[in-house]
Amino acid sequence: MSSSNYVPLTVRKLVALRAGYSYEYCLLPEADSFIGYEVDHIISLKHGGSSNEANLTYSCPDCNRNKGSDIASIDWETMQITRFF
Repeated sequence: MSSSNYVPLTVRKLVALRAGYSYEYCLLPEADSFIGYEVDHIISLKHGGSSNEANLTYSCPDCNRNKGSDIASIDWETMQITRFF
Protein backbone atom coordinates (compact mmCIF):
# COMPACT_ATOMS: atom_id res chain seq x y z
CA MET A 1 0.00 0.00 0.00
CA SER A 2 1.42 3.37 -0.91
CA SER A 3 1.56 6.13 1.66
CA SER A 4 -1.05 8.15 -0.31
CA ASN A 5 -3.58 5.31 0.13
CA TYR A 6 -3.01 4.93 3.86
CA VAL A 7 -5.60 6.48 6.17
CA PRO A 8 -4.21 6.70 9.72
CA LEU A 9 -6.31 5.33 12.57
CA THR A 10 -6.63 8.81 14.07
CA VAL A 11 -8.19 10.10 10.82
CA ARG A 12 -10.50 7.05 10.62
CA LYS A 13 -11.70 7.76 14.16
CA LEU A 14 -12.18 11.44 13.33
CA VAL A 15 -14.32 10.57 10.26
CA ALA A 16 -16.44 8.15 12.34
CA LEU A 17 -16.89 10.72 15.11
CA ARG A 18 -17.78 13.47 12.61
CA ALA A 19 -20.44 11.14 11.17
CA GLY A 20 -21.85 10.36 14.60
CA TYR A 21 -21.03 6.70 13.88
CA SER A 22 -23.76 6.71 11.23
CA TYR A 23 -23.50 5.91 7.55
CA GLU A 24 -23.12 9.31 5.91
CA TYR A 25 -25.06 8.39 2.75
CA CYS A 26 -28.27 6.95 4.27
CA LEU A 27 -27.69 7.99 7.93
CA LEU A 28 -28.21 4.45 9.33
CA PRO A 29 -26.43 4.25 12.70
CA GLU A 30 -23.63 1.72 12.92
CA ALA A 31 -25.22 0.39 16.12
CA ASP A 32 -28.23 -0.75 14.03
CA SER A 33 -26.05 -2.78 11.68
CA PHE A 34 -24.74 -6.31 12.00
CA ILE A 35 -21.45 -5.30 10.37
CA GLY A 36 -18.90 -2.66 11.25
CA TYR A 37 -18.63 0.43 9.09
CA GLU A 38 -15.55 1.66 7.26
CA VAL A 39 -13.98 4.80 5.90
CA ASP A 40 -14.64 5.33 2.18
CA HIS A 41 -13.13 7.71 -0.33
CA ILE A 42 -15.86 9.99 -1.72
CA ILE A 43 -13.86 10.52 -4.88
CA SER A 44 -11.87 7.35 -5.40
CA LEU A 45 -8.11 7.34 -5.57
CA LYS A 46 -8.25 6.15 -9.17
CA HIS A 47 -10.21 9.29 -10.08
CA GLY A 48 -7.71 11.58 -8.38
CA GLY A 49 -9.27 11.67 -4.92
CA SER A 50 -7.08 11.92 -1.85
CA SER A 51 -7.00 10.25 1.54
CA ASN A 52 -7.49 13.49 3.45
CA GLU A 53 -10.39 13.95 5.84
CA ALA A 54 -12.42 16.14 3.46
CA ASN A 55 -12.58 13.30 0.91
CA LEU A 56 -13.51 10.56 3.38
CA THR A 57 -16.89 9.38 4.56
CA TYR A 58 -18.16 6.73 6.96
CA SER A 59 -20.01 3.93 5.19
CA CYS A 60 -21.28 0.40 5.58
CA PRO A 61 -19.28 -2.21 3.64
CA ASP A 62 -22.25 -3.42 1.57
CA CYS A 63 -23.18 0.04 0.29
CA ASN A 64 -19.53 0.93 -0.19
CA ARG A 65 -19.00 -2.14 -2.40
CA ASN A 66 -22.15 -1.37 -4.40
CA LYS A 67 -21.11 2.27 -4.83
CA GLY A 68 -17.65 1.28 -6.03
CA SER A 69 -15.78 4.24 -7.44
CA ASP A 70 -18.96 6.03 -8.60
CA ILE A 71 -19.59 9.54 -7.29
CA ALA A 72 -23.08 10.05 -8.74
CA SER A 73 -26.05 8.33 -10.35
CA ILE A 74 -29.11 9.24 -12.38
CA ASP A 75 -32.27 10.27 -10.57
CA TRP A 76 -34.75 8.49 -12.83
CA GLU A 77 -37.65 10.76 -11.82
CA THR A 78 -35.87 13.96 -12.86
CA MET A 79 -33.34 12.43 -15.28
CA GLN A 80 -30.68 14.52 -13.54
CA ILE A 81 -27.26 13.35 -12.40
CA THR A 82 -27.17 13.44 -8.62
CA ARG A 83 -24.00 13.31 -6.52
CA PHE A 84 -23.92 10.74 -3.73
CA PHE A 85 -22.25 12.99 -1.20
